Amino acid sequence: MTRRNLATATIALLIANFMGGLDATIVNTALPSIMSDLNGMRLVGWVSSAFLLGTAVTTVLWGRVAEIFGNKRIFQFSVVLFIISSMIGGLATNMLMLIIARAVMGIGAGGMVSIPFIIYADIYPNPAQRARALGWVTAFYTLSTVVGPLIGGWLVDALSWHWVFFINLPIGIISMLLLQFTYREKRIEASKDGFDYLGAGLLSAALIILLFASDGLAVSWLRSLSLFIIGLFVLGLFLFIENHTKGALIPLDLLKNPRVQVQNVMMFLINGFMIGYSVYAPMWAQGLLGKSATFGGLTQIASSILLLIGTRLTAKLMVKLPYKRIVIFGTISVVISALAMTFATESAPYWWLIVSGAFEGLGMGLSFTPMQVSLQDGVRKDLVSVSTTFGLLFRTLGQTFMASIFGAVLSLSTASQANQTNGKITTAMINKLSDASTARELPQSLWPAMRIILFNGLHTIMLIGLTLVVISFILNLVRKEPLKQPR
Repeated sequence: MTRRNLATATIALLIANFMGGLDATIVNTALPSIMSDLNGMRLVGWVSSAFLLGTAVTTVLWGRVAEIFGNKRIFQFSVVLFIISSMIGGLATNMLMLIIARAVMGIGAGGMVSIPFIIYADIYPNPAQRARALGWVTAFYTLSTVVGPLIGGWLVDALSWHWVFFINLPIGIISMLLLQFTYREKRIEASKDGFDYLGAGLLSAALIILLFASDGLAVSWLRSLSLFIIGLFVLGLFLFIENHTKGALIPLDLLKNPRVQVQNVMMFLINGFMIGYSVYAPMWAQGLLGKSATFGGLTQIASSILLLIGTRLTAKLMVKLPYKRIVIFGTISVVISALAMTFATESAPYWWLIVSGAFEGLGMGLSFTPMQVSLQDGVRKDLVSVSTTFGLLFRTLGQTFMASIFGAVLSLSTASQANQTNGKITTAMINKLSDASTARELPQSLWPAMRIILFNGLHTIMLIGLTLVVISFILNLVRKEPLKQPR
């Protein structure tokens, strides 16, 4: 492979990585407009959780499929799946259509994010060169989270929310074409080891049922509880099968290591707050402060920049300090962010959101790198890969389930308060309030009352988020560091 082809193939993969990172921030910026246009407050949490669930349940499966059909071909297929579903999402005329499109986008993103790491190992056999390439991966992803809110806000203000999905089409096509003409994949025989299809199916079914249970909180406690019990039963069946399966999807030896798994629980909790901030801070800025979609997106900028700074700082601190102490600093920073959002009043200034986001991003950057390294160093060599994937699954699930729960909480809160106004204020009106452009269509005399209703819902979400990060902080204080395993 020539140096030119190597560089171009790397750029092709980085573009896909950029597109995956861009999607999260750019769609979150557009959520208030989507909710207003499609009258979707009840289902707004699903726009994020459907995508995240699709990614979570397929990330561990794409690698096996790529072994059979080839990394290049399956990577391009995942990109095609992502951009086609993006087009459908942009054309959505109701929330159900959008949510289905987002689920398929998540499935495509699972391959689009995971397979490049396999390709990097192929085109960069030298570890030092591969490390530099992976450094560019982090840089491109961070860049996407910085410019995503700006691009998303501008597209919503200048065009419409539909374009936050349409923009994926040219980006994805460029990535596929560059890789097509520069990367020649080596012929590799398919793995002879059996794949745990039954375990994968049971795990996927359990996660989907549990997600519906969390969303069902907004409709019926009885239905939610029933689904929760069914989901736990399927999850128990999955664990039973795994205990009697050779080459299990998730070896039980990994689950029996509490020093490692407590970190996964912490990741779940912190990511739960993170999705609450990233989805609802833009809505706070638009619905309560009357800012444009662009300014709503800008609430995420400080978080992205401090995330990069925190990550860079962590690499230096890990040489000097115990990992657990670094995580303490990180979780304290996230707790400060959650406290800021919890104590924010309805009239809190715009900069208050920015400062909260800065603490959230810094805390994330300080927390996750030490825990991710511990997830790998704290297990046997043969479990490093599955421990890494399992950690990714937990982080994604934290965002997935809490996005659904937060959506249900906001829906319940606003509906309950609106019902007390005897028809003067409806949930449809709150939908319009959440988008600064459509809020002008509402009677100005009702703005104060409607903002109180929206504020109460958002405040409840932030209070739940604070509870999550406080629990994570306590877990970090009492936990024991994983014992580094010999290599």
